[in-house]
Amino acid sequence: MGSFATVFVSEGRGGVVLKQIQDPCKDAVAMLMKEHDDLLTLNSVCGGSSQFFQLPRAHGSYTDYYSFAQEVGIQRTEDMGLPPHALYVMQRIWPVSHWLATSIRDFFLPQPFRDQPPPQLLARLYLGNGTSRQGSRFVNTENFPLSADRIERLGLPVDKIAAGMGQMLASINFKAGRDGRDIEFVLCGHPENPLSKVPFYECIDFNQMRPHGGSAIVIVSSMVSNDPYYPRPWSPQWHAFADAYLATAAEANESPLAHDVLQKVQSHWEEKKCHRVQLC
Repeated sequence: MGSFATVFVSEGRGGVVLKQIQDPCKDAVAMLMKEHDDLLTLNSVCGGSSQFFQLPRAHGSYTDYYSFAQEVGIQRTEDMGLPPHALYVMQRIWPVSHWLATSIRDFFLPQPFRDQPPPQLLARLYLGNGTSRQGSRFVNTENFPLSADRIERLGLPVDKIAAGMGQMLASINFKAGRDGRDIEFVLCGHPENPLSKVPFYECIDFNQMRPHGGSAIVIVSSMVSNDPYYPRPWSPQWHAFADAYLATAAEANESPLAHDVLQKVQSHWEEKKCHRVQLC
């Protein structure tokens, strides 16, 4: 559950989930419909097997629950008991595989967790954090952070992950024309075979995206205000990220804007770094 909408798993239709607004006001309905339409756009121009990070597929939006139930043939005796609010249907994001969750538990979770079955995890790929803080007893399995050092310890291809972020972000920026605000990059289970041991990577959460209107400043603002998914300019993964970002921008004939974006991002983080050094 988030502040904007709640995601429900449709029992008997395990490959999809329903994302439903919590507040049925007109603005919330419009925001939900926009998120669905934006995801359809991304599916069209940013999806495909050539992307390292995949996108969940949008499967239809409905102004109320009853319209959805009627279209898919849910009888009153099978009613899911949801409020009569607007919703849309999308591909389910599965937890990471059992074997990978076991490694995460054994490597990174506090001792009390290690005698328990591995939790169902959705892991955020925080390349902006080179290392993770140790010793925390609090574990959020819906938002489990994997910093660059943790990703490497799991044997995952951290440079390919960085390049995949650059590729997907540039596709969103220059092929879809959106700023990419508040998008997330996660490690999850395979949507067609959740039992597969092959790691699967998805880009999710699009309700904050807006058109950027060709403004580098708007794109940069979205990048630097997001959670620390993207590598910083001084990290080992920066060049993989930046090279893929520029290569994808070139496919859309947006190289000048992409170069401007990366230069501004580098300046932002270098200034922040210098400021922290001065305060120490």
